[in-house]
This record gives sequence, C-alpha cells and structure tokens, in this order.
Amino acid sequence: MRIRAVSDRICRERNLSVIEHPEGKRVPYSLYKMEKAGMPTRYNVARQALDEAISVSANMEEFKSELKKRGYLYQFNPRRKYWTVTPPGWTKAIRTDRLGDQYTREMIQQRVFSNDIGVRMQRMRNECRSTNHYDLKRRIDKIMGRSGLEKLYLRYCYELGYLPKYRQNPMRLHAVLKEELLKCDLYSEEAKFLARYNISTEEDLEKKMKSLMEDYSSISAQRSELRQKLRRKMPVEEEAQCREKVRELTAELKDTRKELKLCRDIRERSGQVERNLETVIEDRTRGKERKPL
Repeated sequence: MRIRAVSDRICRERNLSVIEHPEGKRVPYSLYKMEKAGMPTRYNVARQALDEAISVSANMEEFKSELKKRGYLYQFNPRRKYWTVTPPGWTKAIRTDRLGDQYTREMIQQRVFSNDIGVRMQRMRNECRSTNHYDLKRRIDKIMGRSGLEKLYLRYCYELGYLPKYRQNPMRLHAVLKEELLKCDLYSEEAKFLARYNISTEEDLEKKMKSLMEDYSSISAQRSELRQKLRRKMPVEEEAQCREKVRELTAELKDTRKELKLCRDIRERSGQVERNLETVIEDRTRGKERKPL
C-alpha cells in the first residue's frame, strides 16, 4: 500500500493518470483463456458445484450438506469477511466472491433462501433416479479385458471421455478428473504407446526405456560420425548423401526422445492415475449403495 501511495503521488506530480479505485486481484489470464475456450478450471468447476448445491437447498444446512456430498470443504464462519470453498483434491481454498457477483456470501444466502421448499422433492427424485441396464458389449468391457498399464491408461482415457464415441461434457466428470481433462491428449498418447509395444507391467516399461536409451546412444553416435565426416572435403554427391542421412538420423532421435519422455511420464504418473481411478470407482460404488432398492 505504501509503494502504491508513493507511486500515485509521483504520477500526480507529473500529471500522469492514476487508478483511483483499484479492483484488486483478477482471475489469472491463463485461467480466463481456458474458461473462455470452455475448458474446465478450478473456478468454473467450483461455480458448477455451488450452483448445483444451491439449486437443491432450502436452507444453509442443506447447502453445506450438498457441498460435502460433492467432496468440497468450506469455511462459512460468520465472523470472517469472506467465505471460501476447497475443491476435492486441492489444498488451496477459493474465495467465493472471486467466482463472480452471484457467489458472494450475501448472494449465496439470498439464492438459497429464495428457493421454494419443492427443491427438496427434486433432490429426492434425483437421488432415487436409476439408470437402465442393457446387456450389450460396451467399450469398457473391451478395456477391462486388457491388463496392466495398458488397461490402466485405456480406462483412464475412457473415464475422461476421450475415447471415440464416448466424449463427455467436461462439467459432468468426476471432480478428481476435471483438472486431468487438460492433459487428456497426453494420456491418449501414452495409452497408444503402451498398446503399440504391448507394455503391461513396470518391468516391461523399464526394458523399453533401456532399449530406447541404447537406440538413442547408437543413433547419436552415427550422426556424430557423419557430422565429423562432413567437415572433410568430399565429392558433392557424397556430401549430399551424408547430409540426407544426418537429417534422417535427427528425425529418428526426435522420435526416440519423444518415446523416452512418454516412458518417463508413464512411470511418474501411473501411481496418481491409479489412485484417481480408485477414487472415482469408490465414489461411484458408494453412490449406488445409497440408492434405495
């Protein structure tokens, strides 16, 4: 504040413009662009959760209960100036007023208390609604027939709605997967890589990494040898052949580096992928158990 005051004083002395009423912190530009493109962010995901909880609540206790069902932590202490919510899987809380004018403490209370008592019946209908079951061969059945890492990554892509004909509305994904949707292209590449080389276990992955590193060293040595050769005088035709071979080896090195990066990413991410899937399946099972027979 002191720096701003000094800066404003200097600007006024030099007849420069001054922002009289700063708006405070704004949404980061990267998040703004993602939201504008329709991609999920912690802000629009939190807005959706709040809107859903508000729409089926007739009082604040019901509102808090609905947030808990969605895995959200909240801090609604009346002595605090701002309310905060923490999405599942996050440690940093979000101030609700930063989500927009409709999410300040006063507006949330107003929206909840303005609901008709009939919202409770709507909530009960939603909880009792059951889906039809058909005995048809589904893509998930084919995925479950795979094994190891390949199955893990194919299942993850399926849950993200990334496989053909199974694209989902990102706002309907499980909470732990919404941020992961931003990386779905990478997960798809990793799933294809595992299927292409029939990699099922961590041992298979380590063997493939070792083979790729050996290939990389061999190709790099060949390219270095040709580059040394190009420093010497040689016939034009032979020089052109050498340069073409160097370009081919460079392309091979690029592909090998890409596959090595995929291997390292799979090794680092597979544990988190497995934990996220366990959370999704566990919550889904718990939801089915809550439904009346």
